[in-house]
Amino acid sequence: MPYVMVADEAYPLMRNLLRPYSRQDLNPDNMYFNKRLSRARKTVECAFGIMVAKWEILKRPIATKVELADSIVKCICILHNTIIDREGMDHNLLNYDMQHNVSSSSSVSQSLRGRQNAEAKQIREAFKEYLCENPIVGD
Repeated sequence: MPYVMVADEAYPLMRNLLRPYSRQDLNPDNMYFNKRLSRARKTVECAFGIMVAKWEILKRPIATKVELADSIVKCICILHNTIIDREGMDHNLLNYDMQHNVSSSSSVSQSLRGRQNAEAKQIREAFKEYLCENPIVGD
């Protein structure tokens, strides 16, 4: 399976972007997939919210070449994780996402057609099958 990003309903389903199933397509497996996808998305939003609170450069667009911006973000992730490993989590930042509404849902066109859309659906189905075959205990 390819590496993917997780998104909410505002984004289109793409080969590398997983979004939840629509409400009209919900069966128990689709509902379980949506639940797990939402949990992953919230975890990422919370982690990024904590990083934004600590690293000022993430509070605005990074005005540089894409390659350098990519390296900057990777370095911040490494530094952030190293600090947490050495000093522990700053518990004052844990609720950052709730206080500052980190969610970045924006309106994006939902019109993908043809082979790319079919491939994206197959990838989402593969992730759903994997998640349903490997449930989290207590879910």
